[in-house]
Amino acid sequence: MKYYELLACCEFLQSFKHINSILRVEDNTLKINFQNFTLYANMKRGASALFTCSRFYAARRYCAPFDTALAKRFTNAAIERMNVSLNDRVLNIKVLQKNSYKTTVSTLRLEFTGRNTNAIILDENEIVAEALRHIDESVSCRAVKIGEKLAVLPHFTIHESAVKIDDAEVFLHECYSAMQKKELESFKAVKTALLSKKIDKLQKMLDDLGSENELQKEAFLESKKAELLLMHRHVLKDYEKECELADIDGQSYKIALDGRVQESIDKLFDKAKKLKQKAKSLHKERQNLTEKIEFAKLLLGALSEAENKEEAEILLPKRKAADKKEEAKSAFCAFFIEGCKALVGKNEKGNAEILKTAKKNDIWFHVKDIASAHVILKTDKSGVPANALEFCAKLCVNFSTLGAGVYEVDFTPRRNVKIISGAHVTYTDFKTVCISKS
Repeated sequence: MKYYELLACCEFLQSFKHINSILRVEDNTLKINFQNFTLYANMKRGASALFTCSRFYAARRYCAPFDTALAKRFTNAAIERMNVSLNDRVLNIKVLQKNSYKTTVSTLRLEFTGRNTNAIILDENEIVAEALRHIDESVSCRAVKIGEKLAVLPHFTIHESAVKIDDAEVFLHECYSAMQKKELESFKAVKTALLSKKIDKLQKMLDDLGSENELQKEAFLESKKAELLLMHRHVLKDYEKECELADIDGQSYKIALDGRVQESIDKLFDKAKKLKQKAKSLHKERQNLTEKIEFAKLLLGALSEAENKEEAEILLPKRKAADKKEEAKSAFCAFFIEGCKALVGKNEKGNAEILKTAKKNDIWFHVKDIASAHVILKTDKSGVPANALEFCAKLCVNFSTLGAGVYEVDFTPRRNVKIISGAHVTYTDFKTVCISKS
């Protein structure tokens, strides 16, 4: 962020005298709630900036020591001073937090300084109480350590041509739009390529399955070879590598021997048995692959509908290899929004499973009057954020095989949903939200 941009933003923010709360909504993004205005600070190295927007999906809740300190020192705090350090891209927010027995003084330093970008919490004596990044002397010219006084940043001469900013609030909205457009395009390009590759791989597996008749024929042939070897076992030598035998109809078969004759017989019978089992369960495997392809295509469609990077990252978050493997086996998919967990059925089995395991206060979603995916939003005593409800309704539409249009999504607590059979239900006391799909 440029120095003159920070000055203009600071001048606008000085009209606010109170902070309701500060919390982290992404690994490097802070959300600052003033009276009737919400500011976001992206503290990512190389891309740091202030911005604002009408809606921001938080994938998770953070509870690290830094987040605890933010909540403790900046919840319901009066702003004593807000300024930009002279000739430096640093926004200082000094607050007073009063309670019945003492007043706590804290300062939040938002440093938009390239490789030194950081969010640092200082106490009344300029001692570091907490920081987004703890920095050692070995990696930077200035250390950031808890319990130590914060050293001054090295002097940096700013060379930039200032541009007049007439409306700082409009500028903050424009910052968000520009940042989102760039990040969303990049994220979508990478994830679309990965999903397309996955779909192609699944499609190849489906194409290579073969047919039940072919597998049955192959099983019959292997079984026939084993029977011929068994019939002629007394004349075959264990050292032979290949033999040619004829059945009672005079049909000749060339048979490769794998080890001793008896071992070859056992292996051929075993192979024939497996081929028969595969032929019998081939329709299940074909259905499984078809459902995986369909779900991956729906996920690809949901990604294309994502309006911002936060929404896209909720759909395709970073997951450990073990979690990916476990999810691939599951009949439903889990997403995390505003600290809440949403479950989406991948197929009819998955829809039935999440219905069966849902608790009575969990929220159930379904597209009105048509066949659709079921969505369950897990709830707790702290309530459900409005953003999470809207996002789950979008999931319900995007993961149903629906074309473009406006759809009504019904939602109600799970206790109001009665299972007729499997995923077929009736429900009462519901609310409806409209979701547009392009």
